[in-house]
Amino acid sequence: MSTRSRLVAALLAATLPAFAQQPAPSPSPVTPTFPADVDLVTVDVVVTDKKGKPVENLTRDMFEIREDGKVQSLASFEAVRMPDVSAPPPPRKPVSDNAGAAAEARTGRTFVIVFDDIHLTPHQAHRAKKAVAEFLQKGTREGDRVQLVSTGGDAWWSTRMMRGADELVALLKRLDGRSLPESGMDRVSPYEAMRIHVYNDVQVMERVSRRFEQYGVAGQAAQNAGTSGMTAGDGDPYVRARASEVYWQSSTKYRLTLEVLKRILQSMAGVKGRKSLILVSEGFIYDPNIDEFKDTLQASRRSNMAVYFLDTRGLGGLSAYFGAEFGPAIPEQDLAFAFSESFEASEGSESLATDSGGFSVRNTNDLAAGIQKIADDSRVYYLLGYNPTNAARDGRFRKIEVKSLQKGLKVRARRGYYAPLDGAKKVDDKKQGNDPDIQFALDSPYQEEAIPIRMTHYVFDETLLGKATTVVTTDVDIRGFAFKDDAGRLTNALEFLLIVAHRETGEYFRYDQKIDFKMLPETKARIDKSWFPIVREFELAPGGYQAKIVVRDQNSREIGSLIHEFEVPNLDGLRTSTIVLSDTLQPQPEGRQATPRPMVLARRELAPGMIFAQYDVYGAAKDPQTNMPKVRAGYEIRRADGTRVAKYEASAIMSTSLGRLSRLVGTPLENADPGDYLFVLDLVDDVSGKTLQVVEPFTIVAREAAPATTP
Repeated sequence: MSTRSRLVAALLAATLPAFAQQPAPSPSPVTPTFPADVDLVTVDVVVTDKKGKPVENLTRDMFEIREDGKVQSLASFEAVRMPDVSAPPPPRKPVSDNAGAAAEARTGRTFVIVFDDIHLTPHQAHRAKKAVAEFLQKGTREGDRVQLVSTGGDAWWSTRMMRGADELVALLKRLDGRSLPESGMDRVSPYEAMRIHVYNDVQVMERVSRRFEQYGVAGQAAQNAGTSGMTAGDGDPYVRARASEVYWQSSTKYRLTLEVLKRILQSMAGVKGRKSLILVSEGFIYDPNIDEFKDTLQASRRSNMAVYFLDTRGLGGLSAYFGAEFGPAIPEQDLAFAFSESFEASEGSESLATDSGGFSVRNTNDLAAGIQKIADDSRVYYLLGYNPTNAARDGRFRKIEVKSLQKGLKVRARRGYYAPLDGAKKVDDKKQGNDPDIQFALDSPYQEEAIPIRMTHYVFDETLLGKATTVVTTDVDIRGFAFKDDAGRLTNALEFLLIVAHRETGEYFRYDQKIDFKMLPETKARIDKSWFPIVREFELAPGGYQAKIVVRDQNSREIGSLIHEFEVPNLDGLRTSTIVLSDTLQPQPEGRQATPRPMVLARRELAPGMIFAQYDVYGAAKDPQTNMPKVRAGYEIRRADGTRVAKYEASAIMSTSLGRLSRLVGTPLENADPGDYLFVLDLVDDVSGKTLQVVEPFTIVAREAAPATTP
């Protein structure tokens, strides 16, 4: 197999990022709605001066907006300037929930950085990573939502700044360029390949033939002519064959990149606020024959999201392939075409940026300055809204032109939108193995709060190969589900898709399921109090993880989603499992005695009464005489202000015959006031002399509002 064939095979193996896997099936997909509704069209507008600096303090009477050449009356106007200082996002809690997700998506800034590793050489990737890392540290600000995606499938990570900056930089470090530079004398550029293979461009074919002859590869044409099935009138058969090969390889890579861009743009269609997609790539040609290019262009117009193209090739000039070190000088008559190759190679990505209201950063080796300019674009902008005079719902493209009535200013805005279409057929993405509703929610950097969800994790004992048993537990609020009455039973279904991704390696785990409900009203009433639990067990290596779950009410089609970030600690040395805090014990099996165990909950809000805590101890040293560990443990319960509520002195943990250390304790807190508390565990390893303190927060709720967990 040739080098090129191996490259294409590798790319096909990584066709989509981890989150592009097929979700759980759904009965009937719903066509996504976009903000460009006929009632009000909102356009993000950036105005800059001659030096490219954003202009502030403009008023509505300084703008003119036209649709298909006709002046429109502004129905709404807002000048947005991001404050110099923004409040940081709240610290992460052991339990994540999606409350307030809609408010976050309506405010602030969103940056989606697409690291196009399948269109980056290792050298370009190194330069690009430095620029992106600097942008993450200096170009973003508190409260920004940033998502980092690689087209090769190694990253799809969303976080809030600035607390998530270090995580994104760590993830960025492991990304690399996958594109292998062409080194053969029979090189054909992707643009030339398209012109020959698709358009049968005789001039381009003759140009490539002359270059091949100059480089001494023209003789191969005669060797292939007898088997190609081509006649002399078809041109050089070897050139045609190479063009077809290059076009197939390059278009495969383009489709991968465009598919990722399309998914991101579609997922951002309903998000308000300033949205920026930064494509870090060497770019791709303009090829209208590829459906994915048309789909991506439409998605950019519908999402009202600015696309910025960061060209990693640096300062332009004659391609290195035409230098003396590569081979003989090209024919003089083709020199002008050689200089135009740089533009042809990235025309598609540049047109996408311009059409969406963004711009391209190219012909510069200072990528950091270019990416900082992108950040400045999101600092000051204007929101112009109008009710279009053309109210036809015909699905046609409407061209938008925004002009500043103040001279000397440059205006950037998206070039148009697609009107709604009455009676349009719903897009059935299931034919391609995708459920659009779930896929959009999964791809989006934001959470959906239509269905309340909470999630947490527990790390337990080490398994084989340095991994730990990790339980991800989720509670879903089904009180708002659209249940139907079927002969006295309530029927519906809960569909969910759970992804757990490793920050350091890109490894991911996926679980999807459909849970059918057919229950009595009194059963639902009990579940309503505790929420419906989803518990899944994984074996995870140490490092940072991001879990994302998307749930859907089958009857109402409402969707909820949640992102939970957590760490699996280093498994060496003295450590404990995640402490299981609960107000309920698991039921005892009928007819036999069993060790009581607390319920594993996805909440830390506990009812006043007996509070249970269970934990295991790992990595303790063993006594040389007994070959058993000797560990003492004591604990305190404190209020958030440090006031001690209960204290239990350290005592020895009795080990099992296999040396396992586990303890279950119960503390009566019937009279505890509602509020935040800390469970503080202190361990002493009497053999090694090491000590360890573990702190687990929890909350006592008011008795009348206590959620009762039903086993």
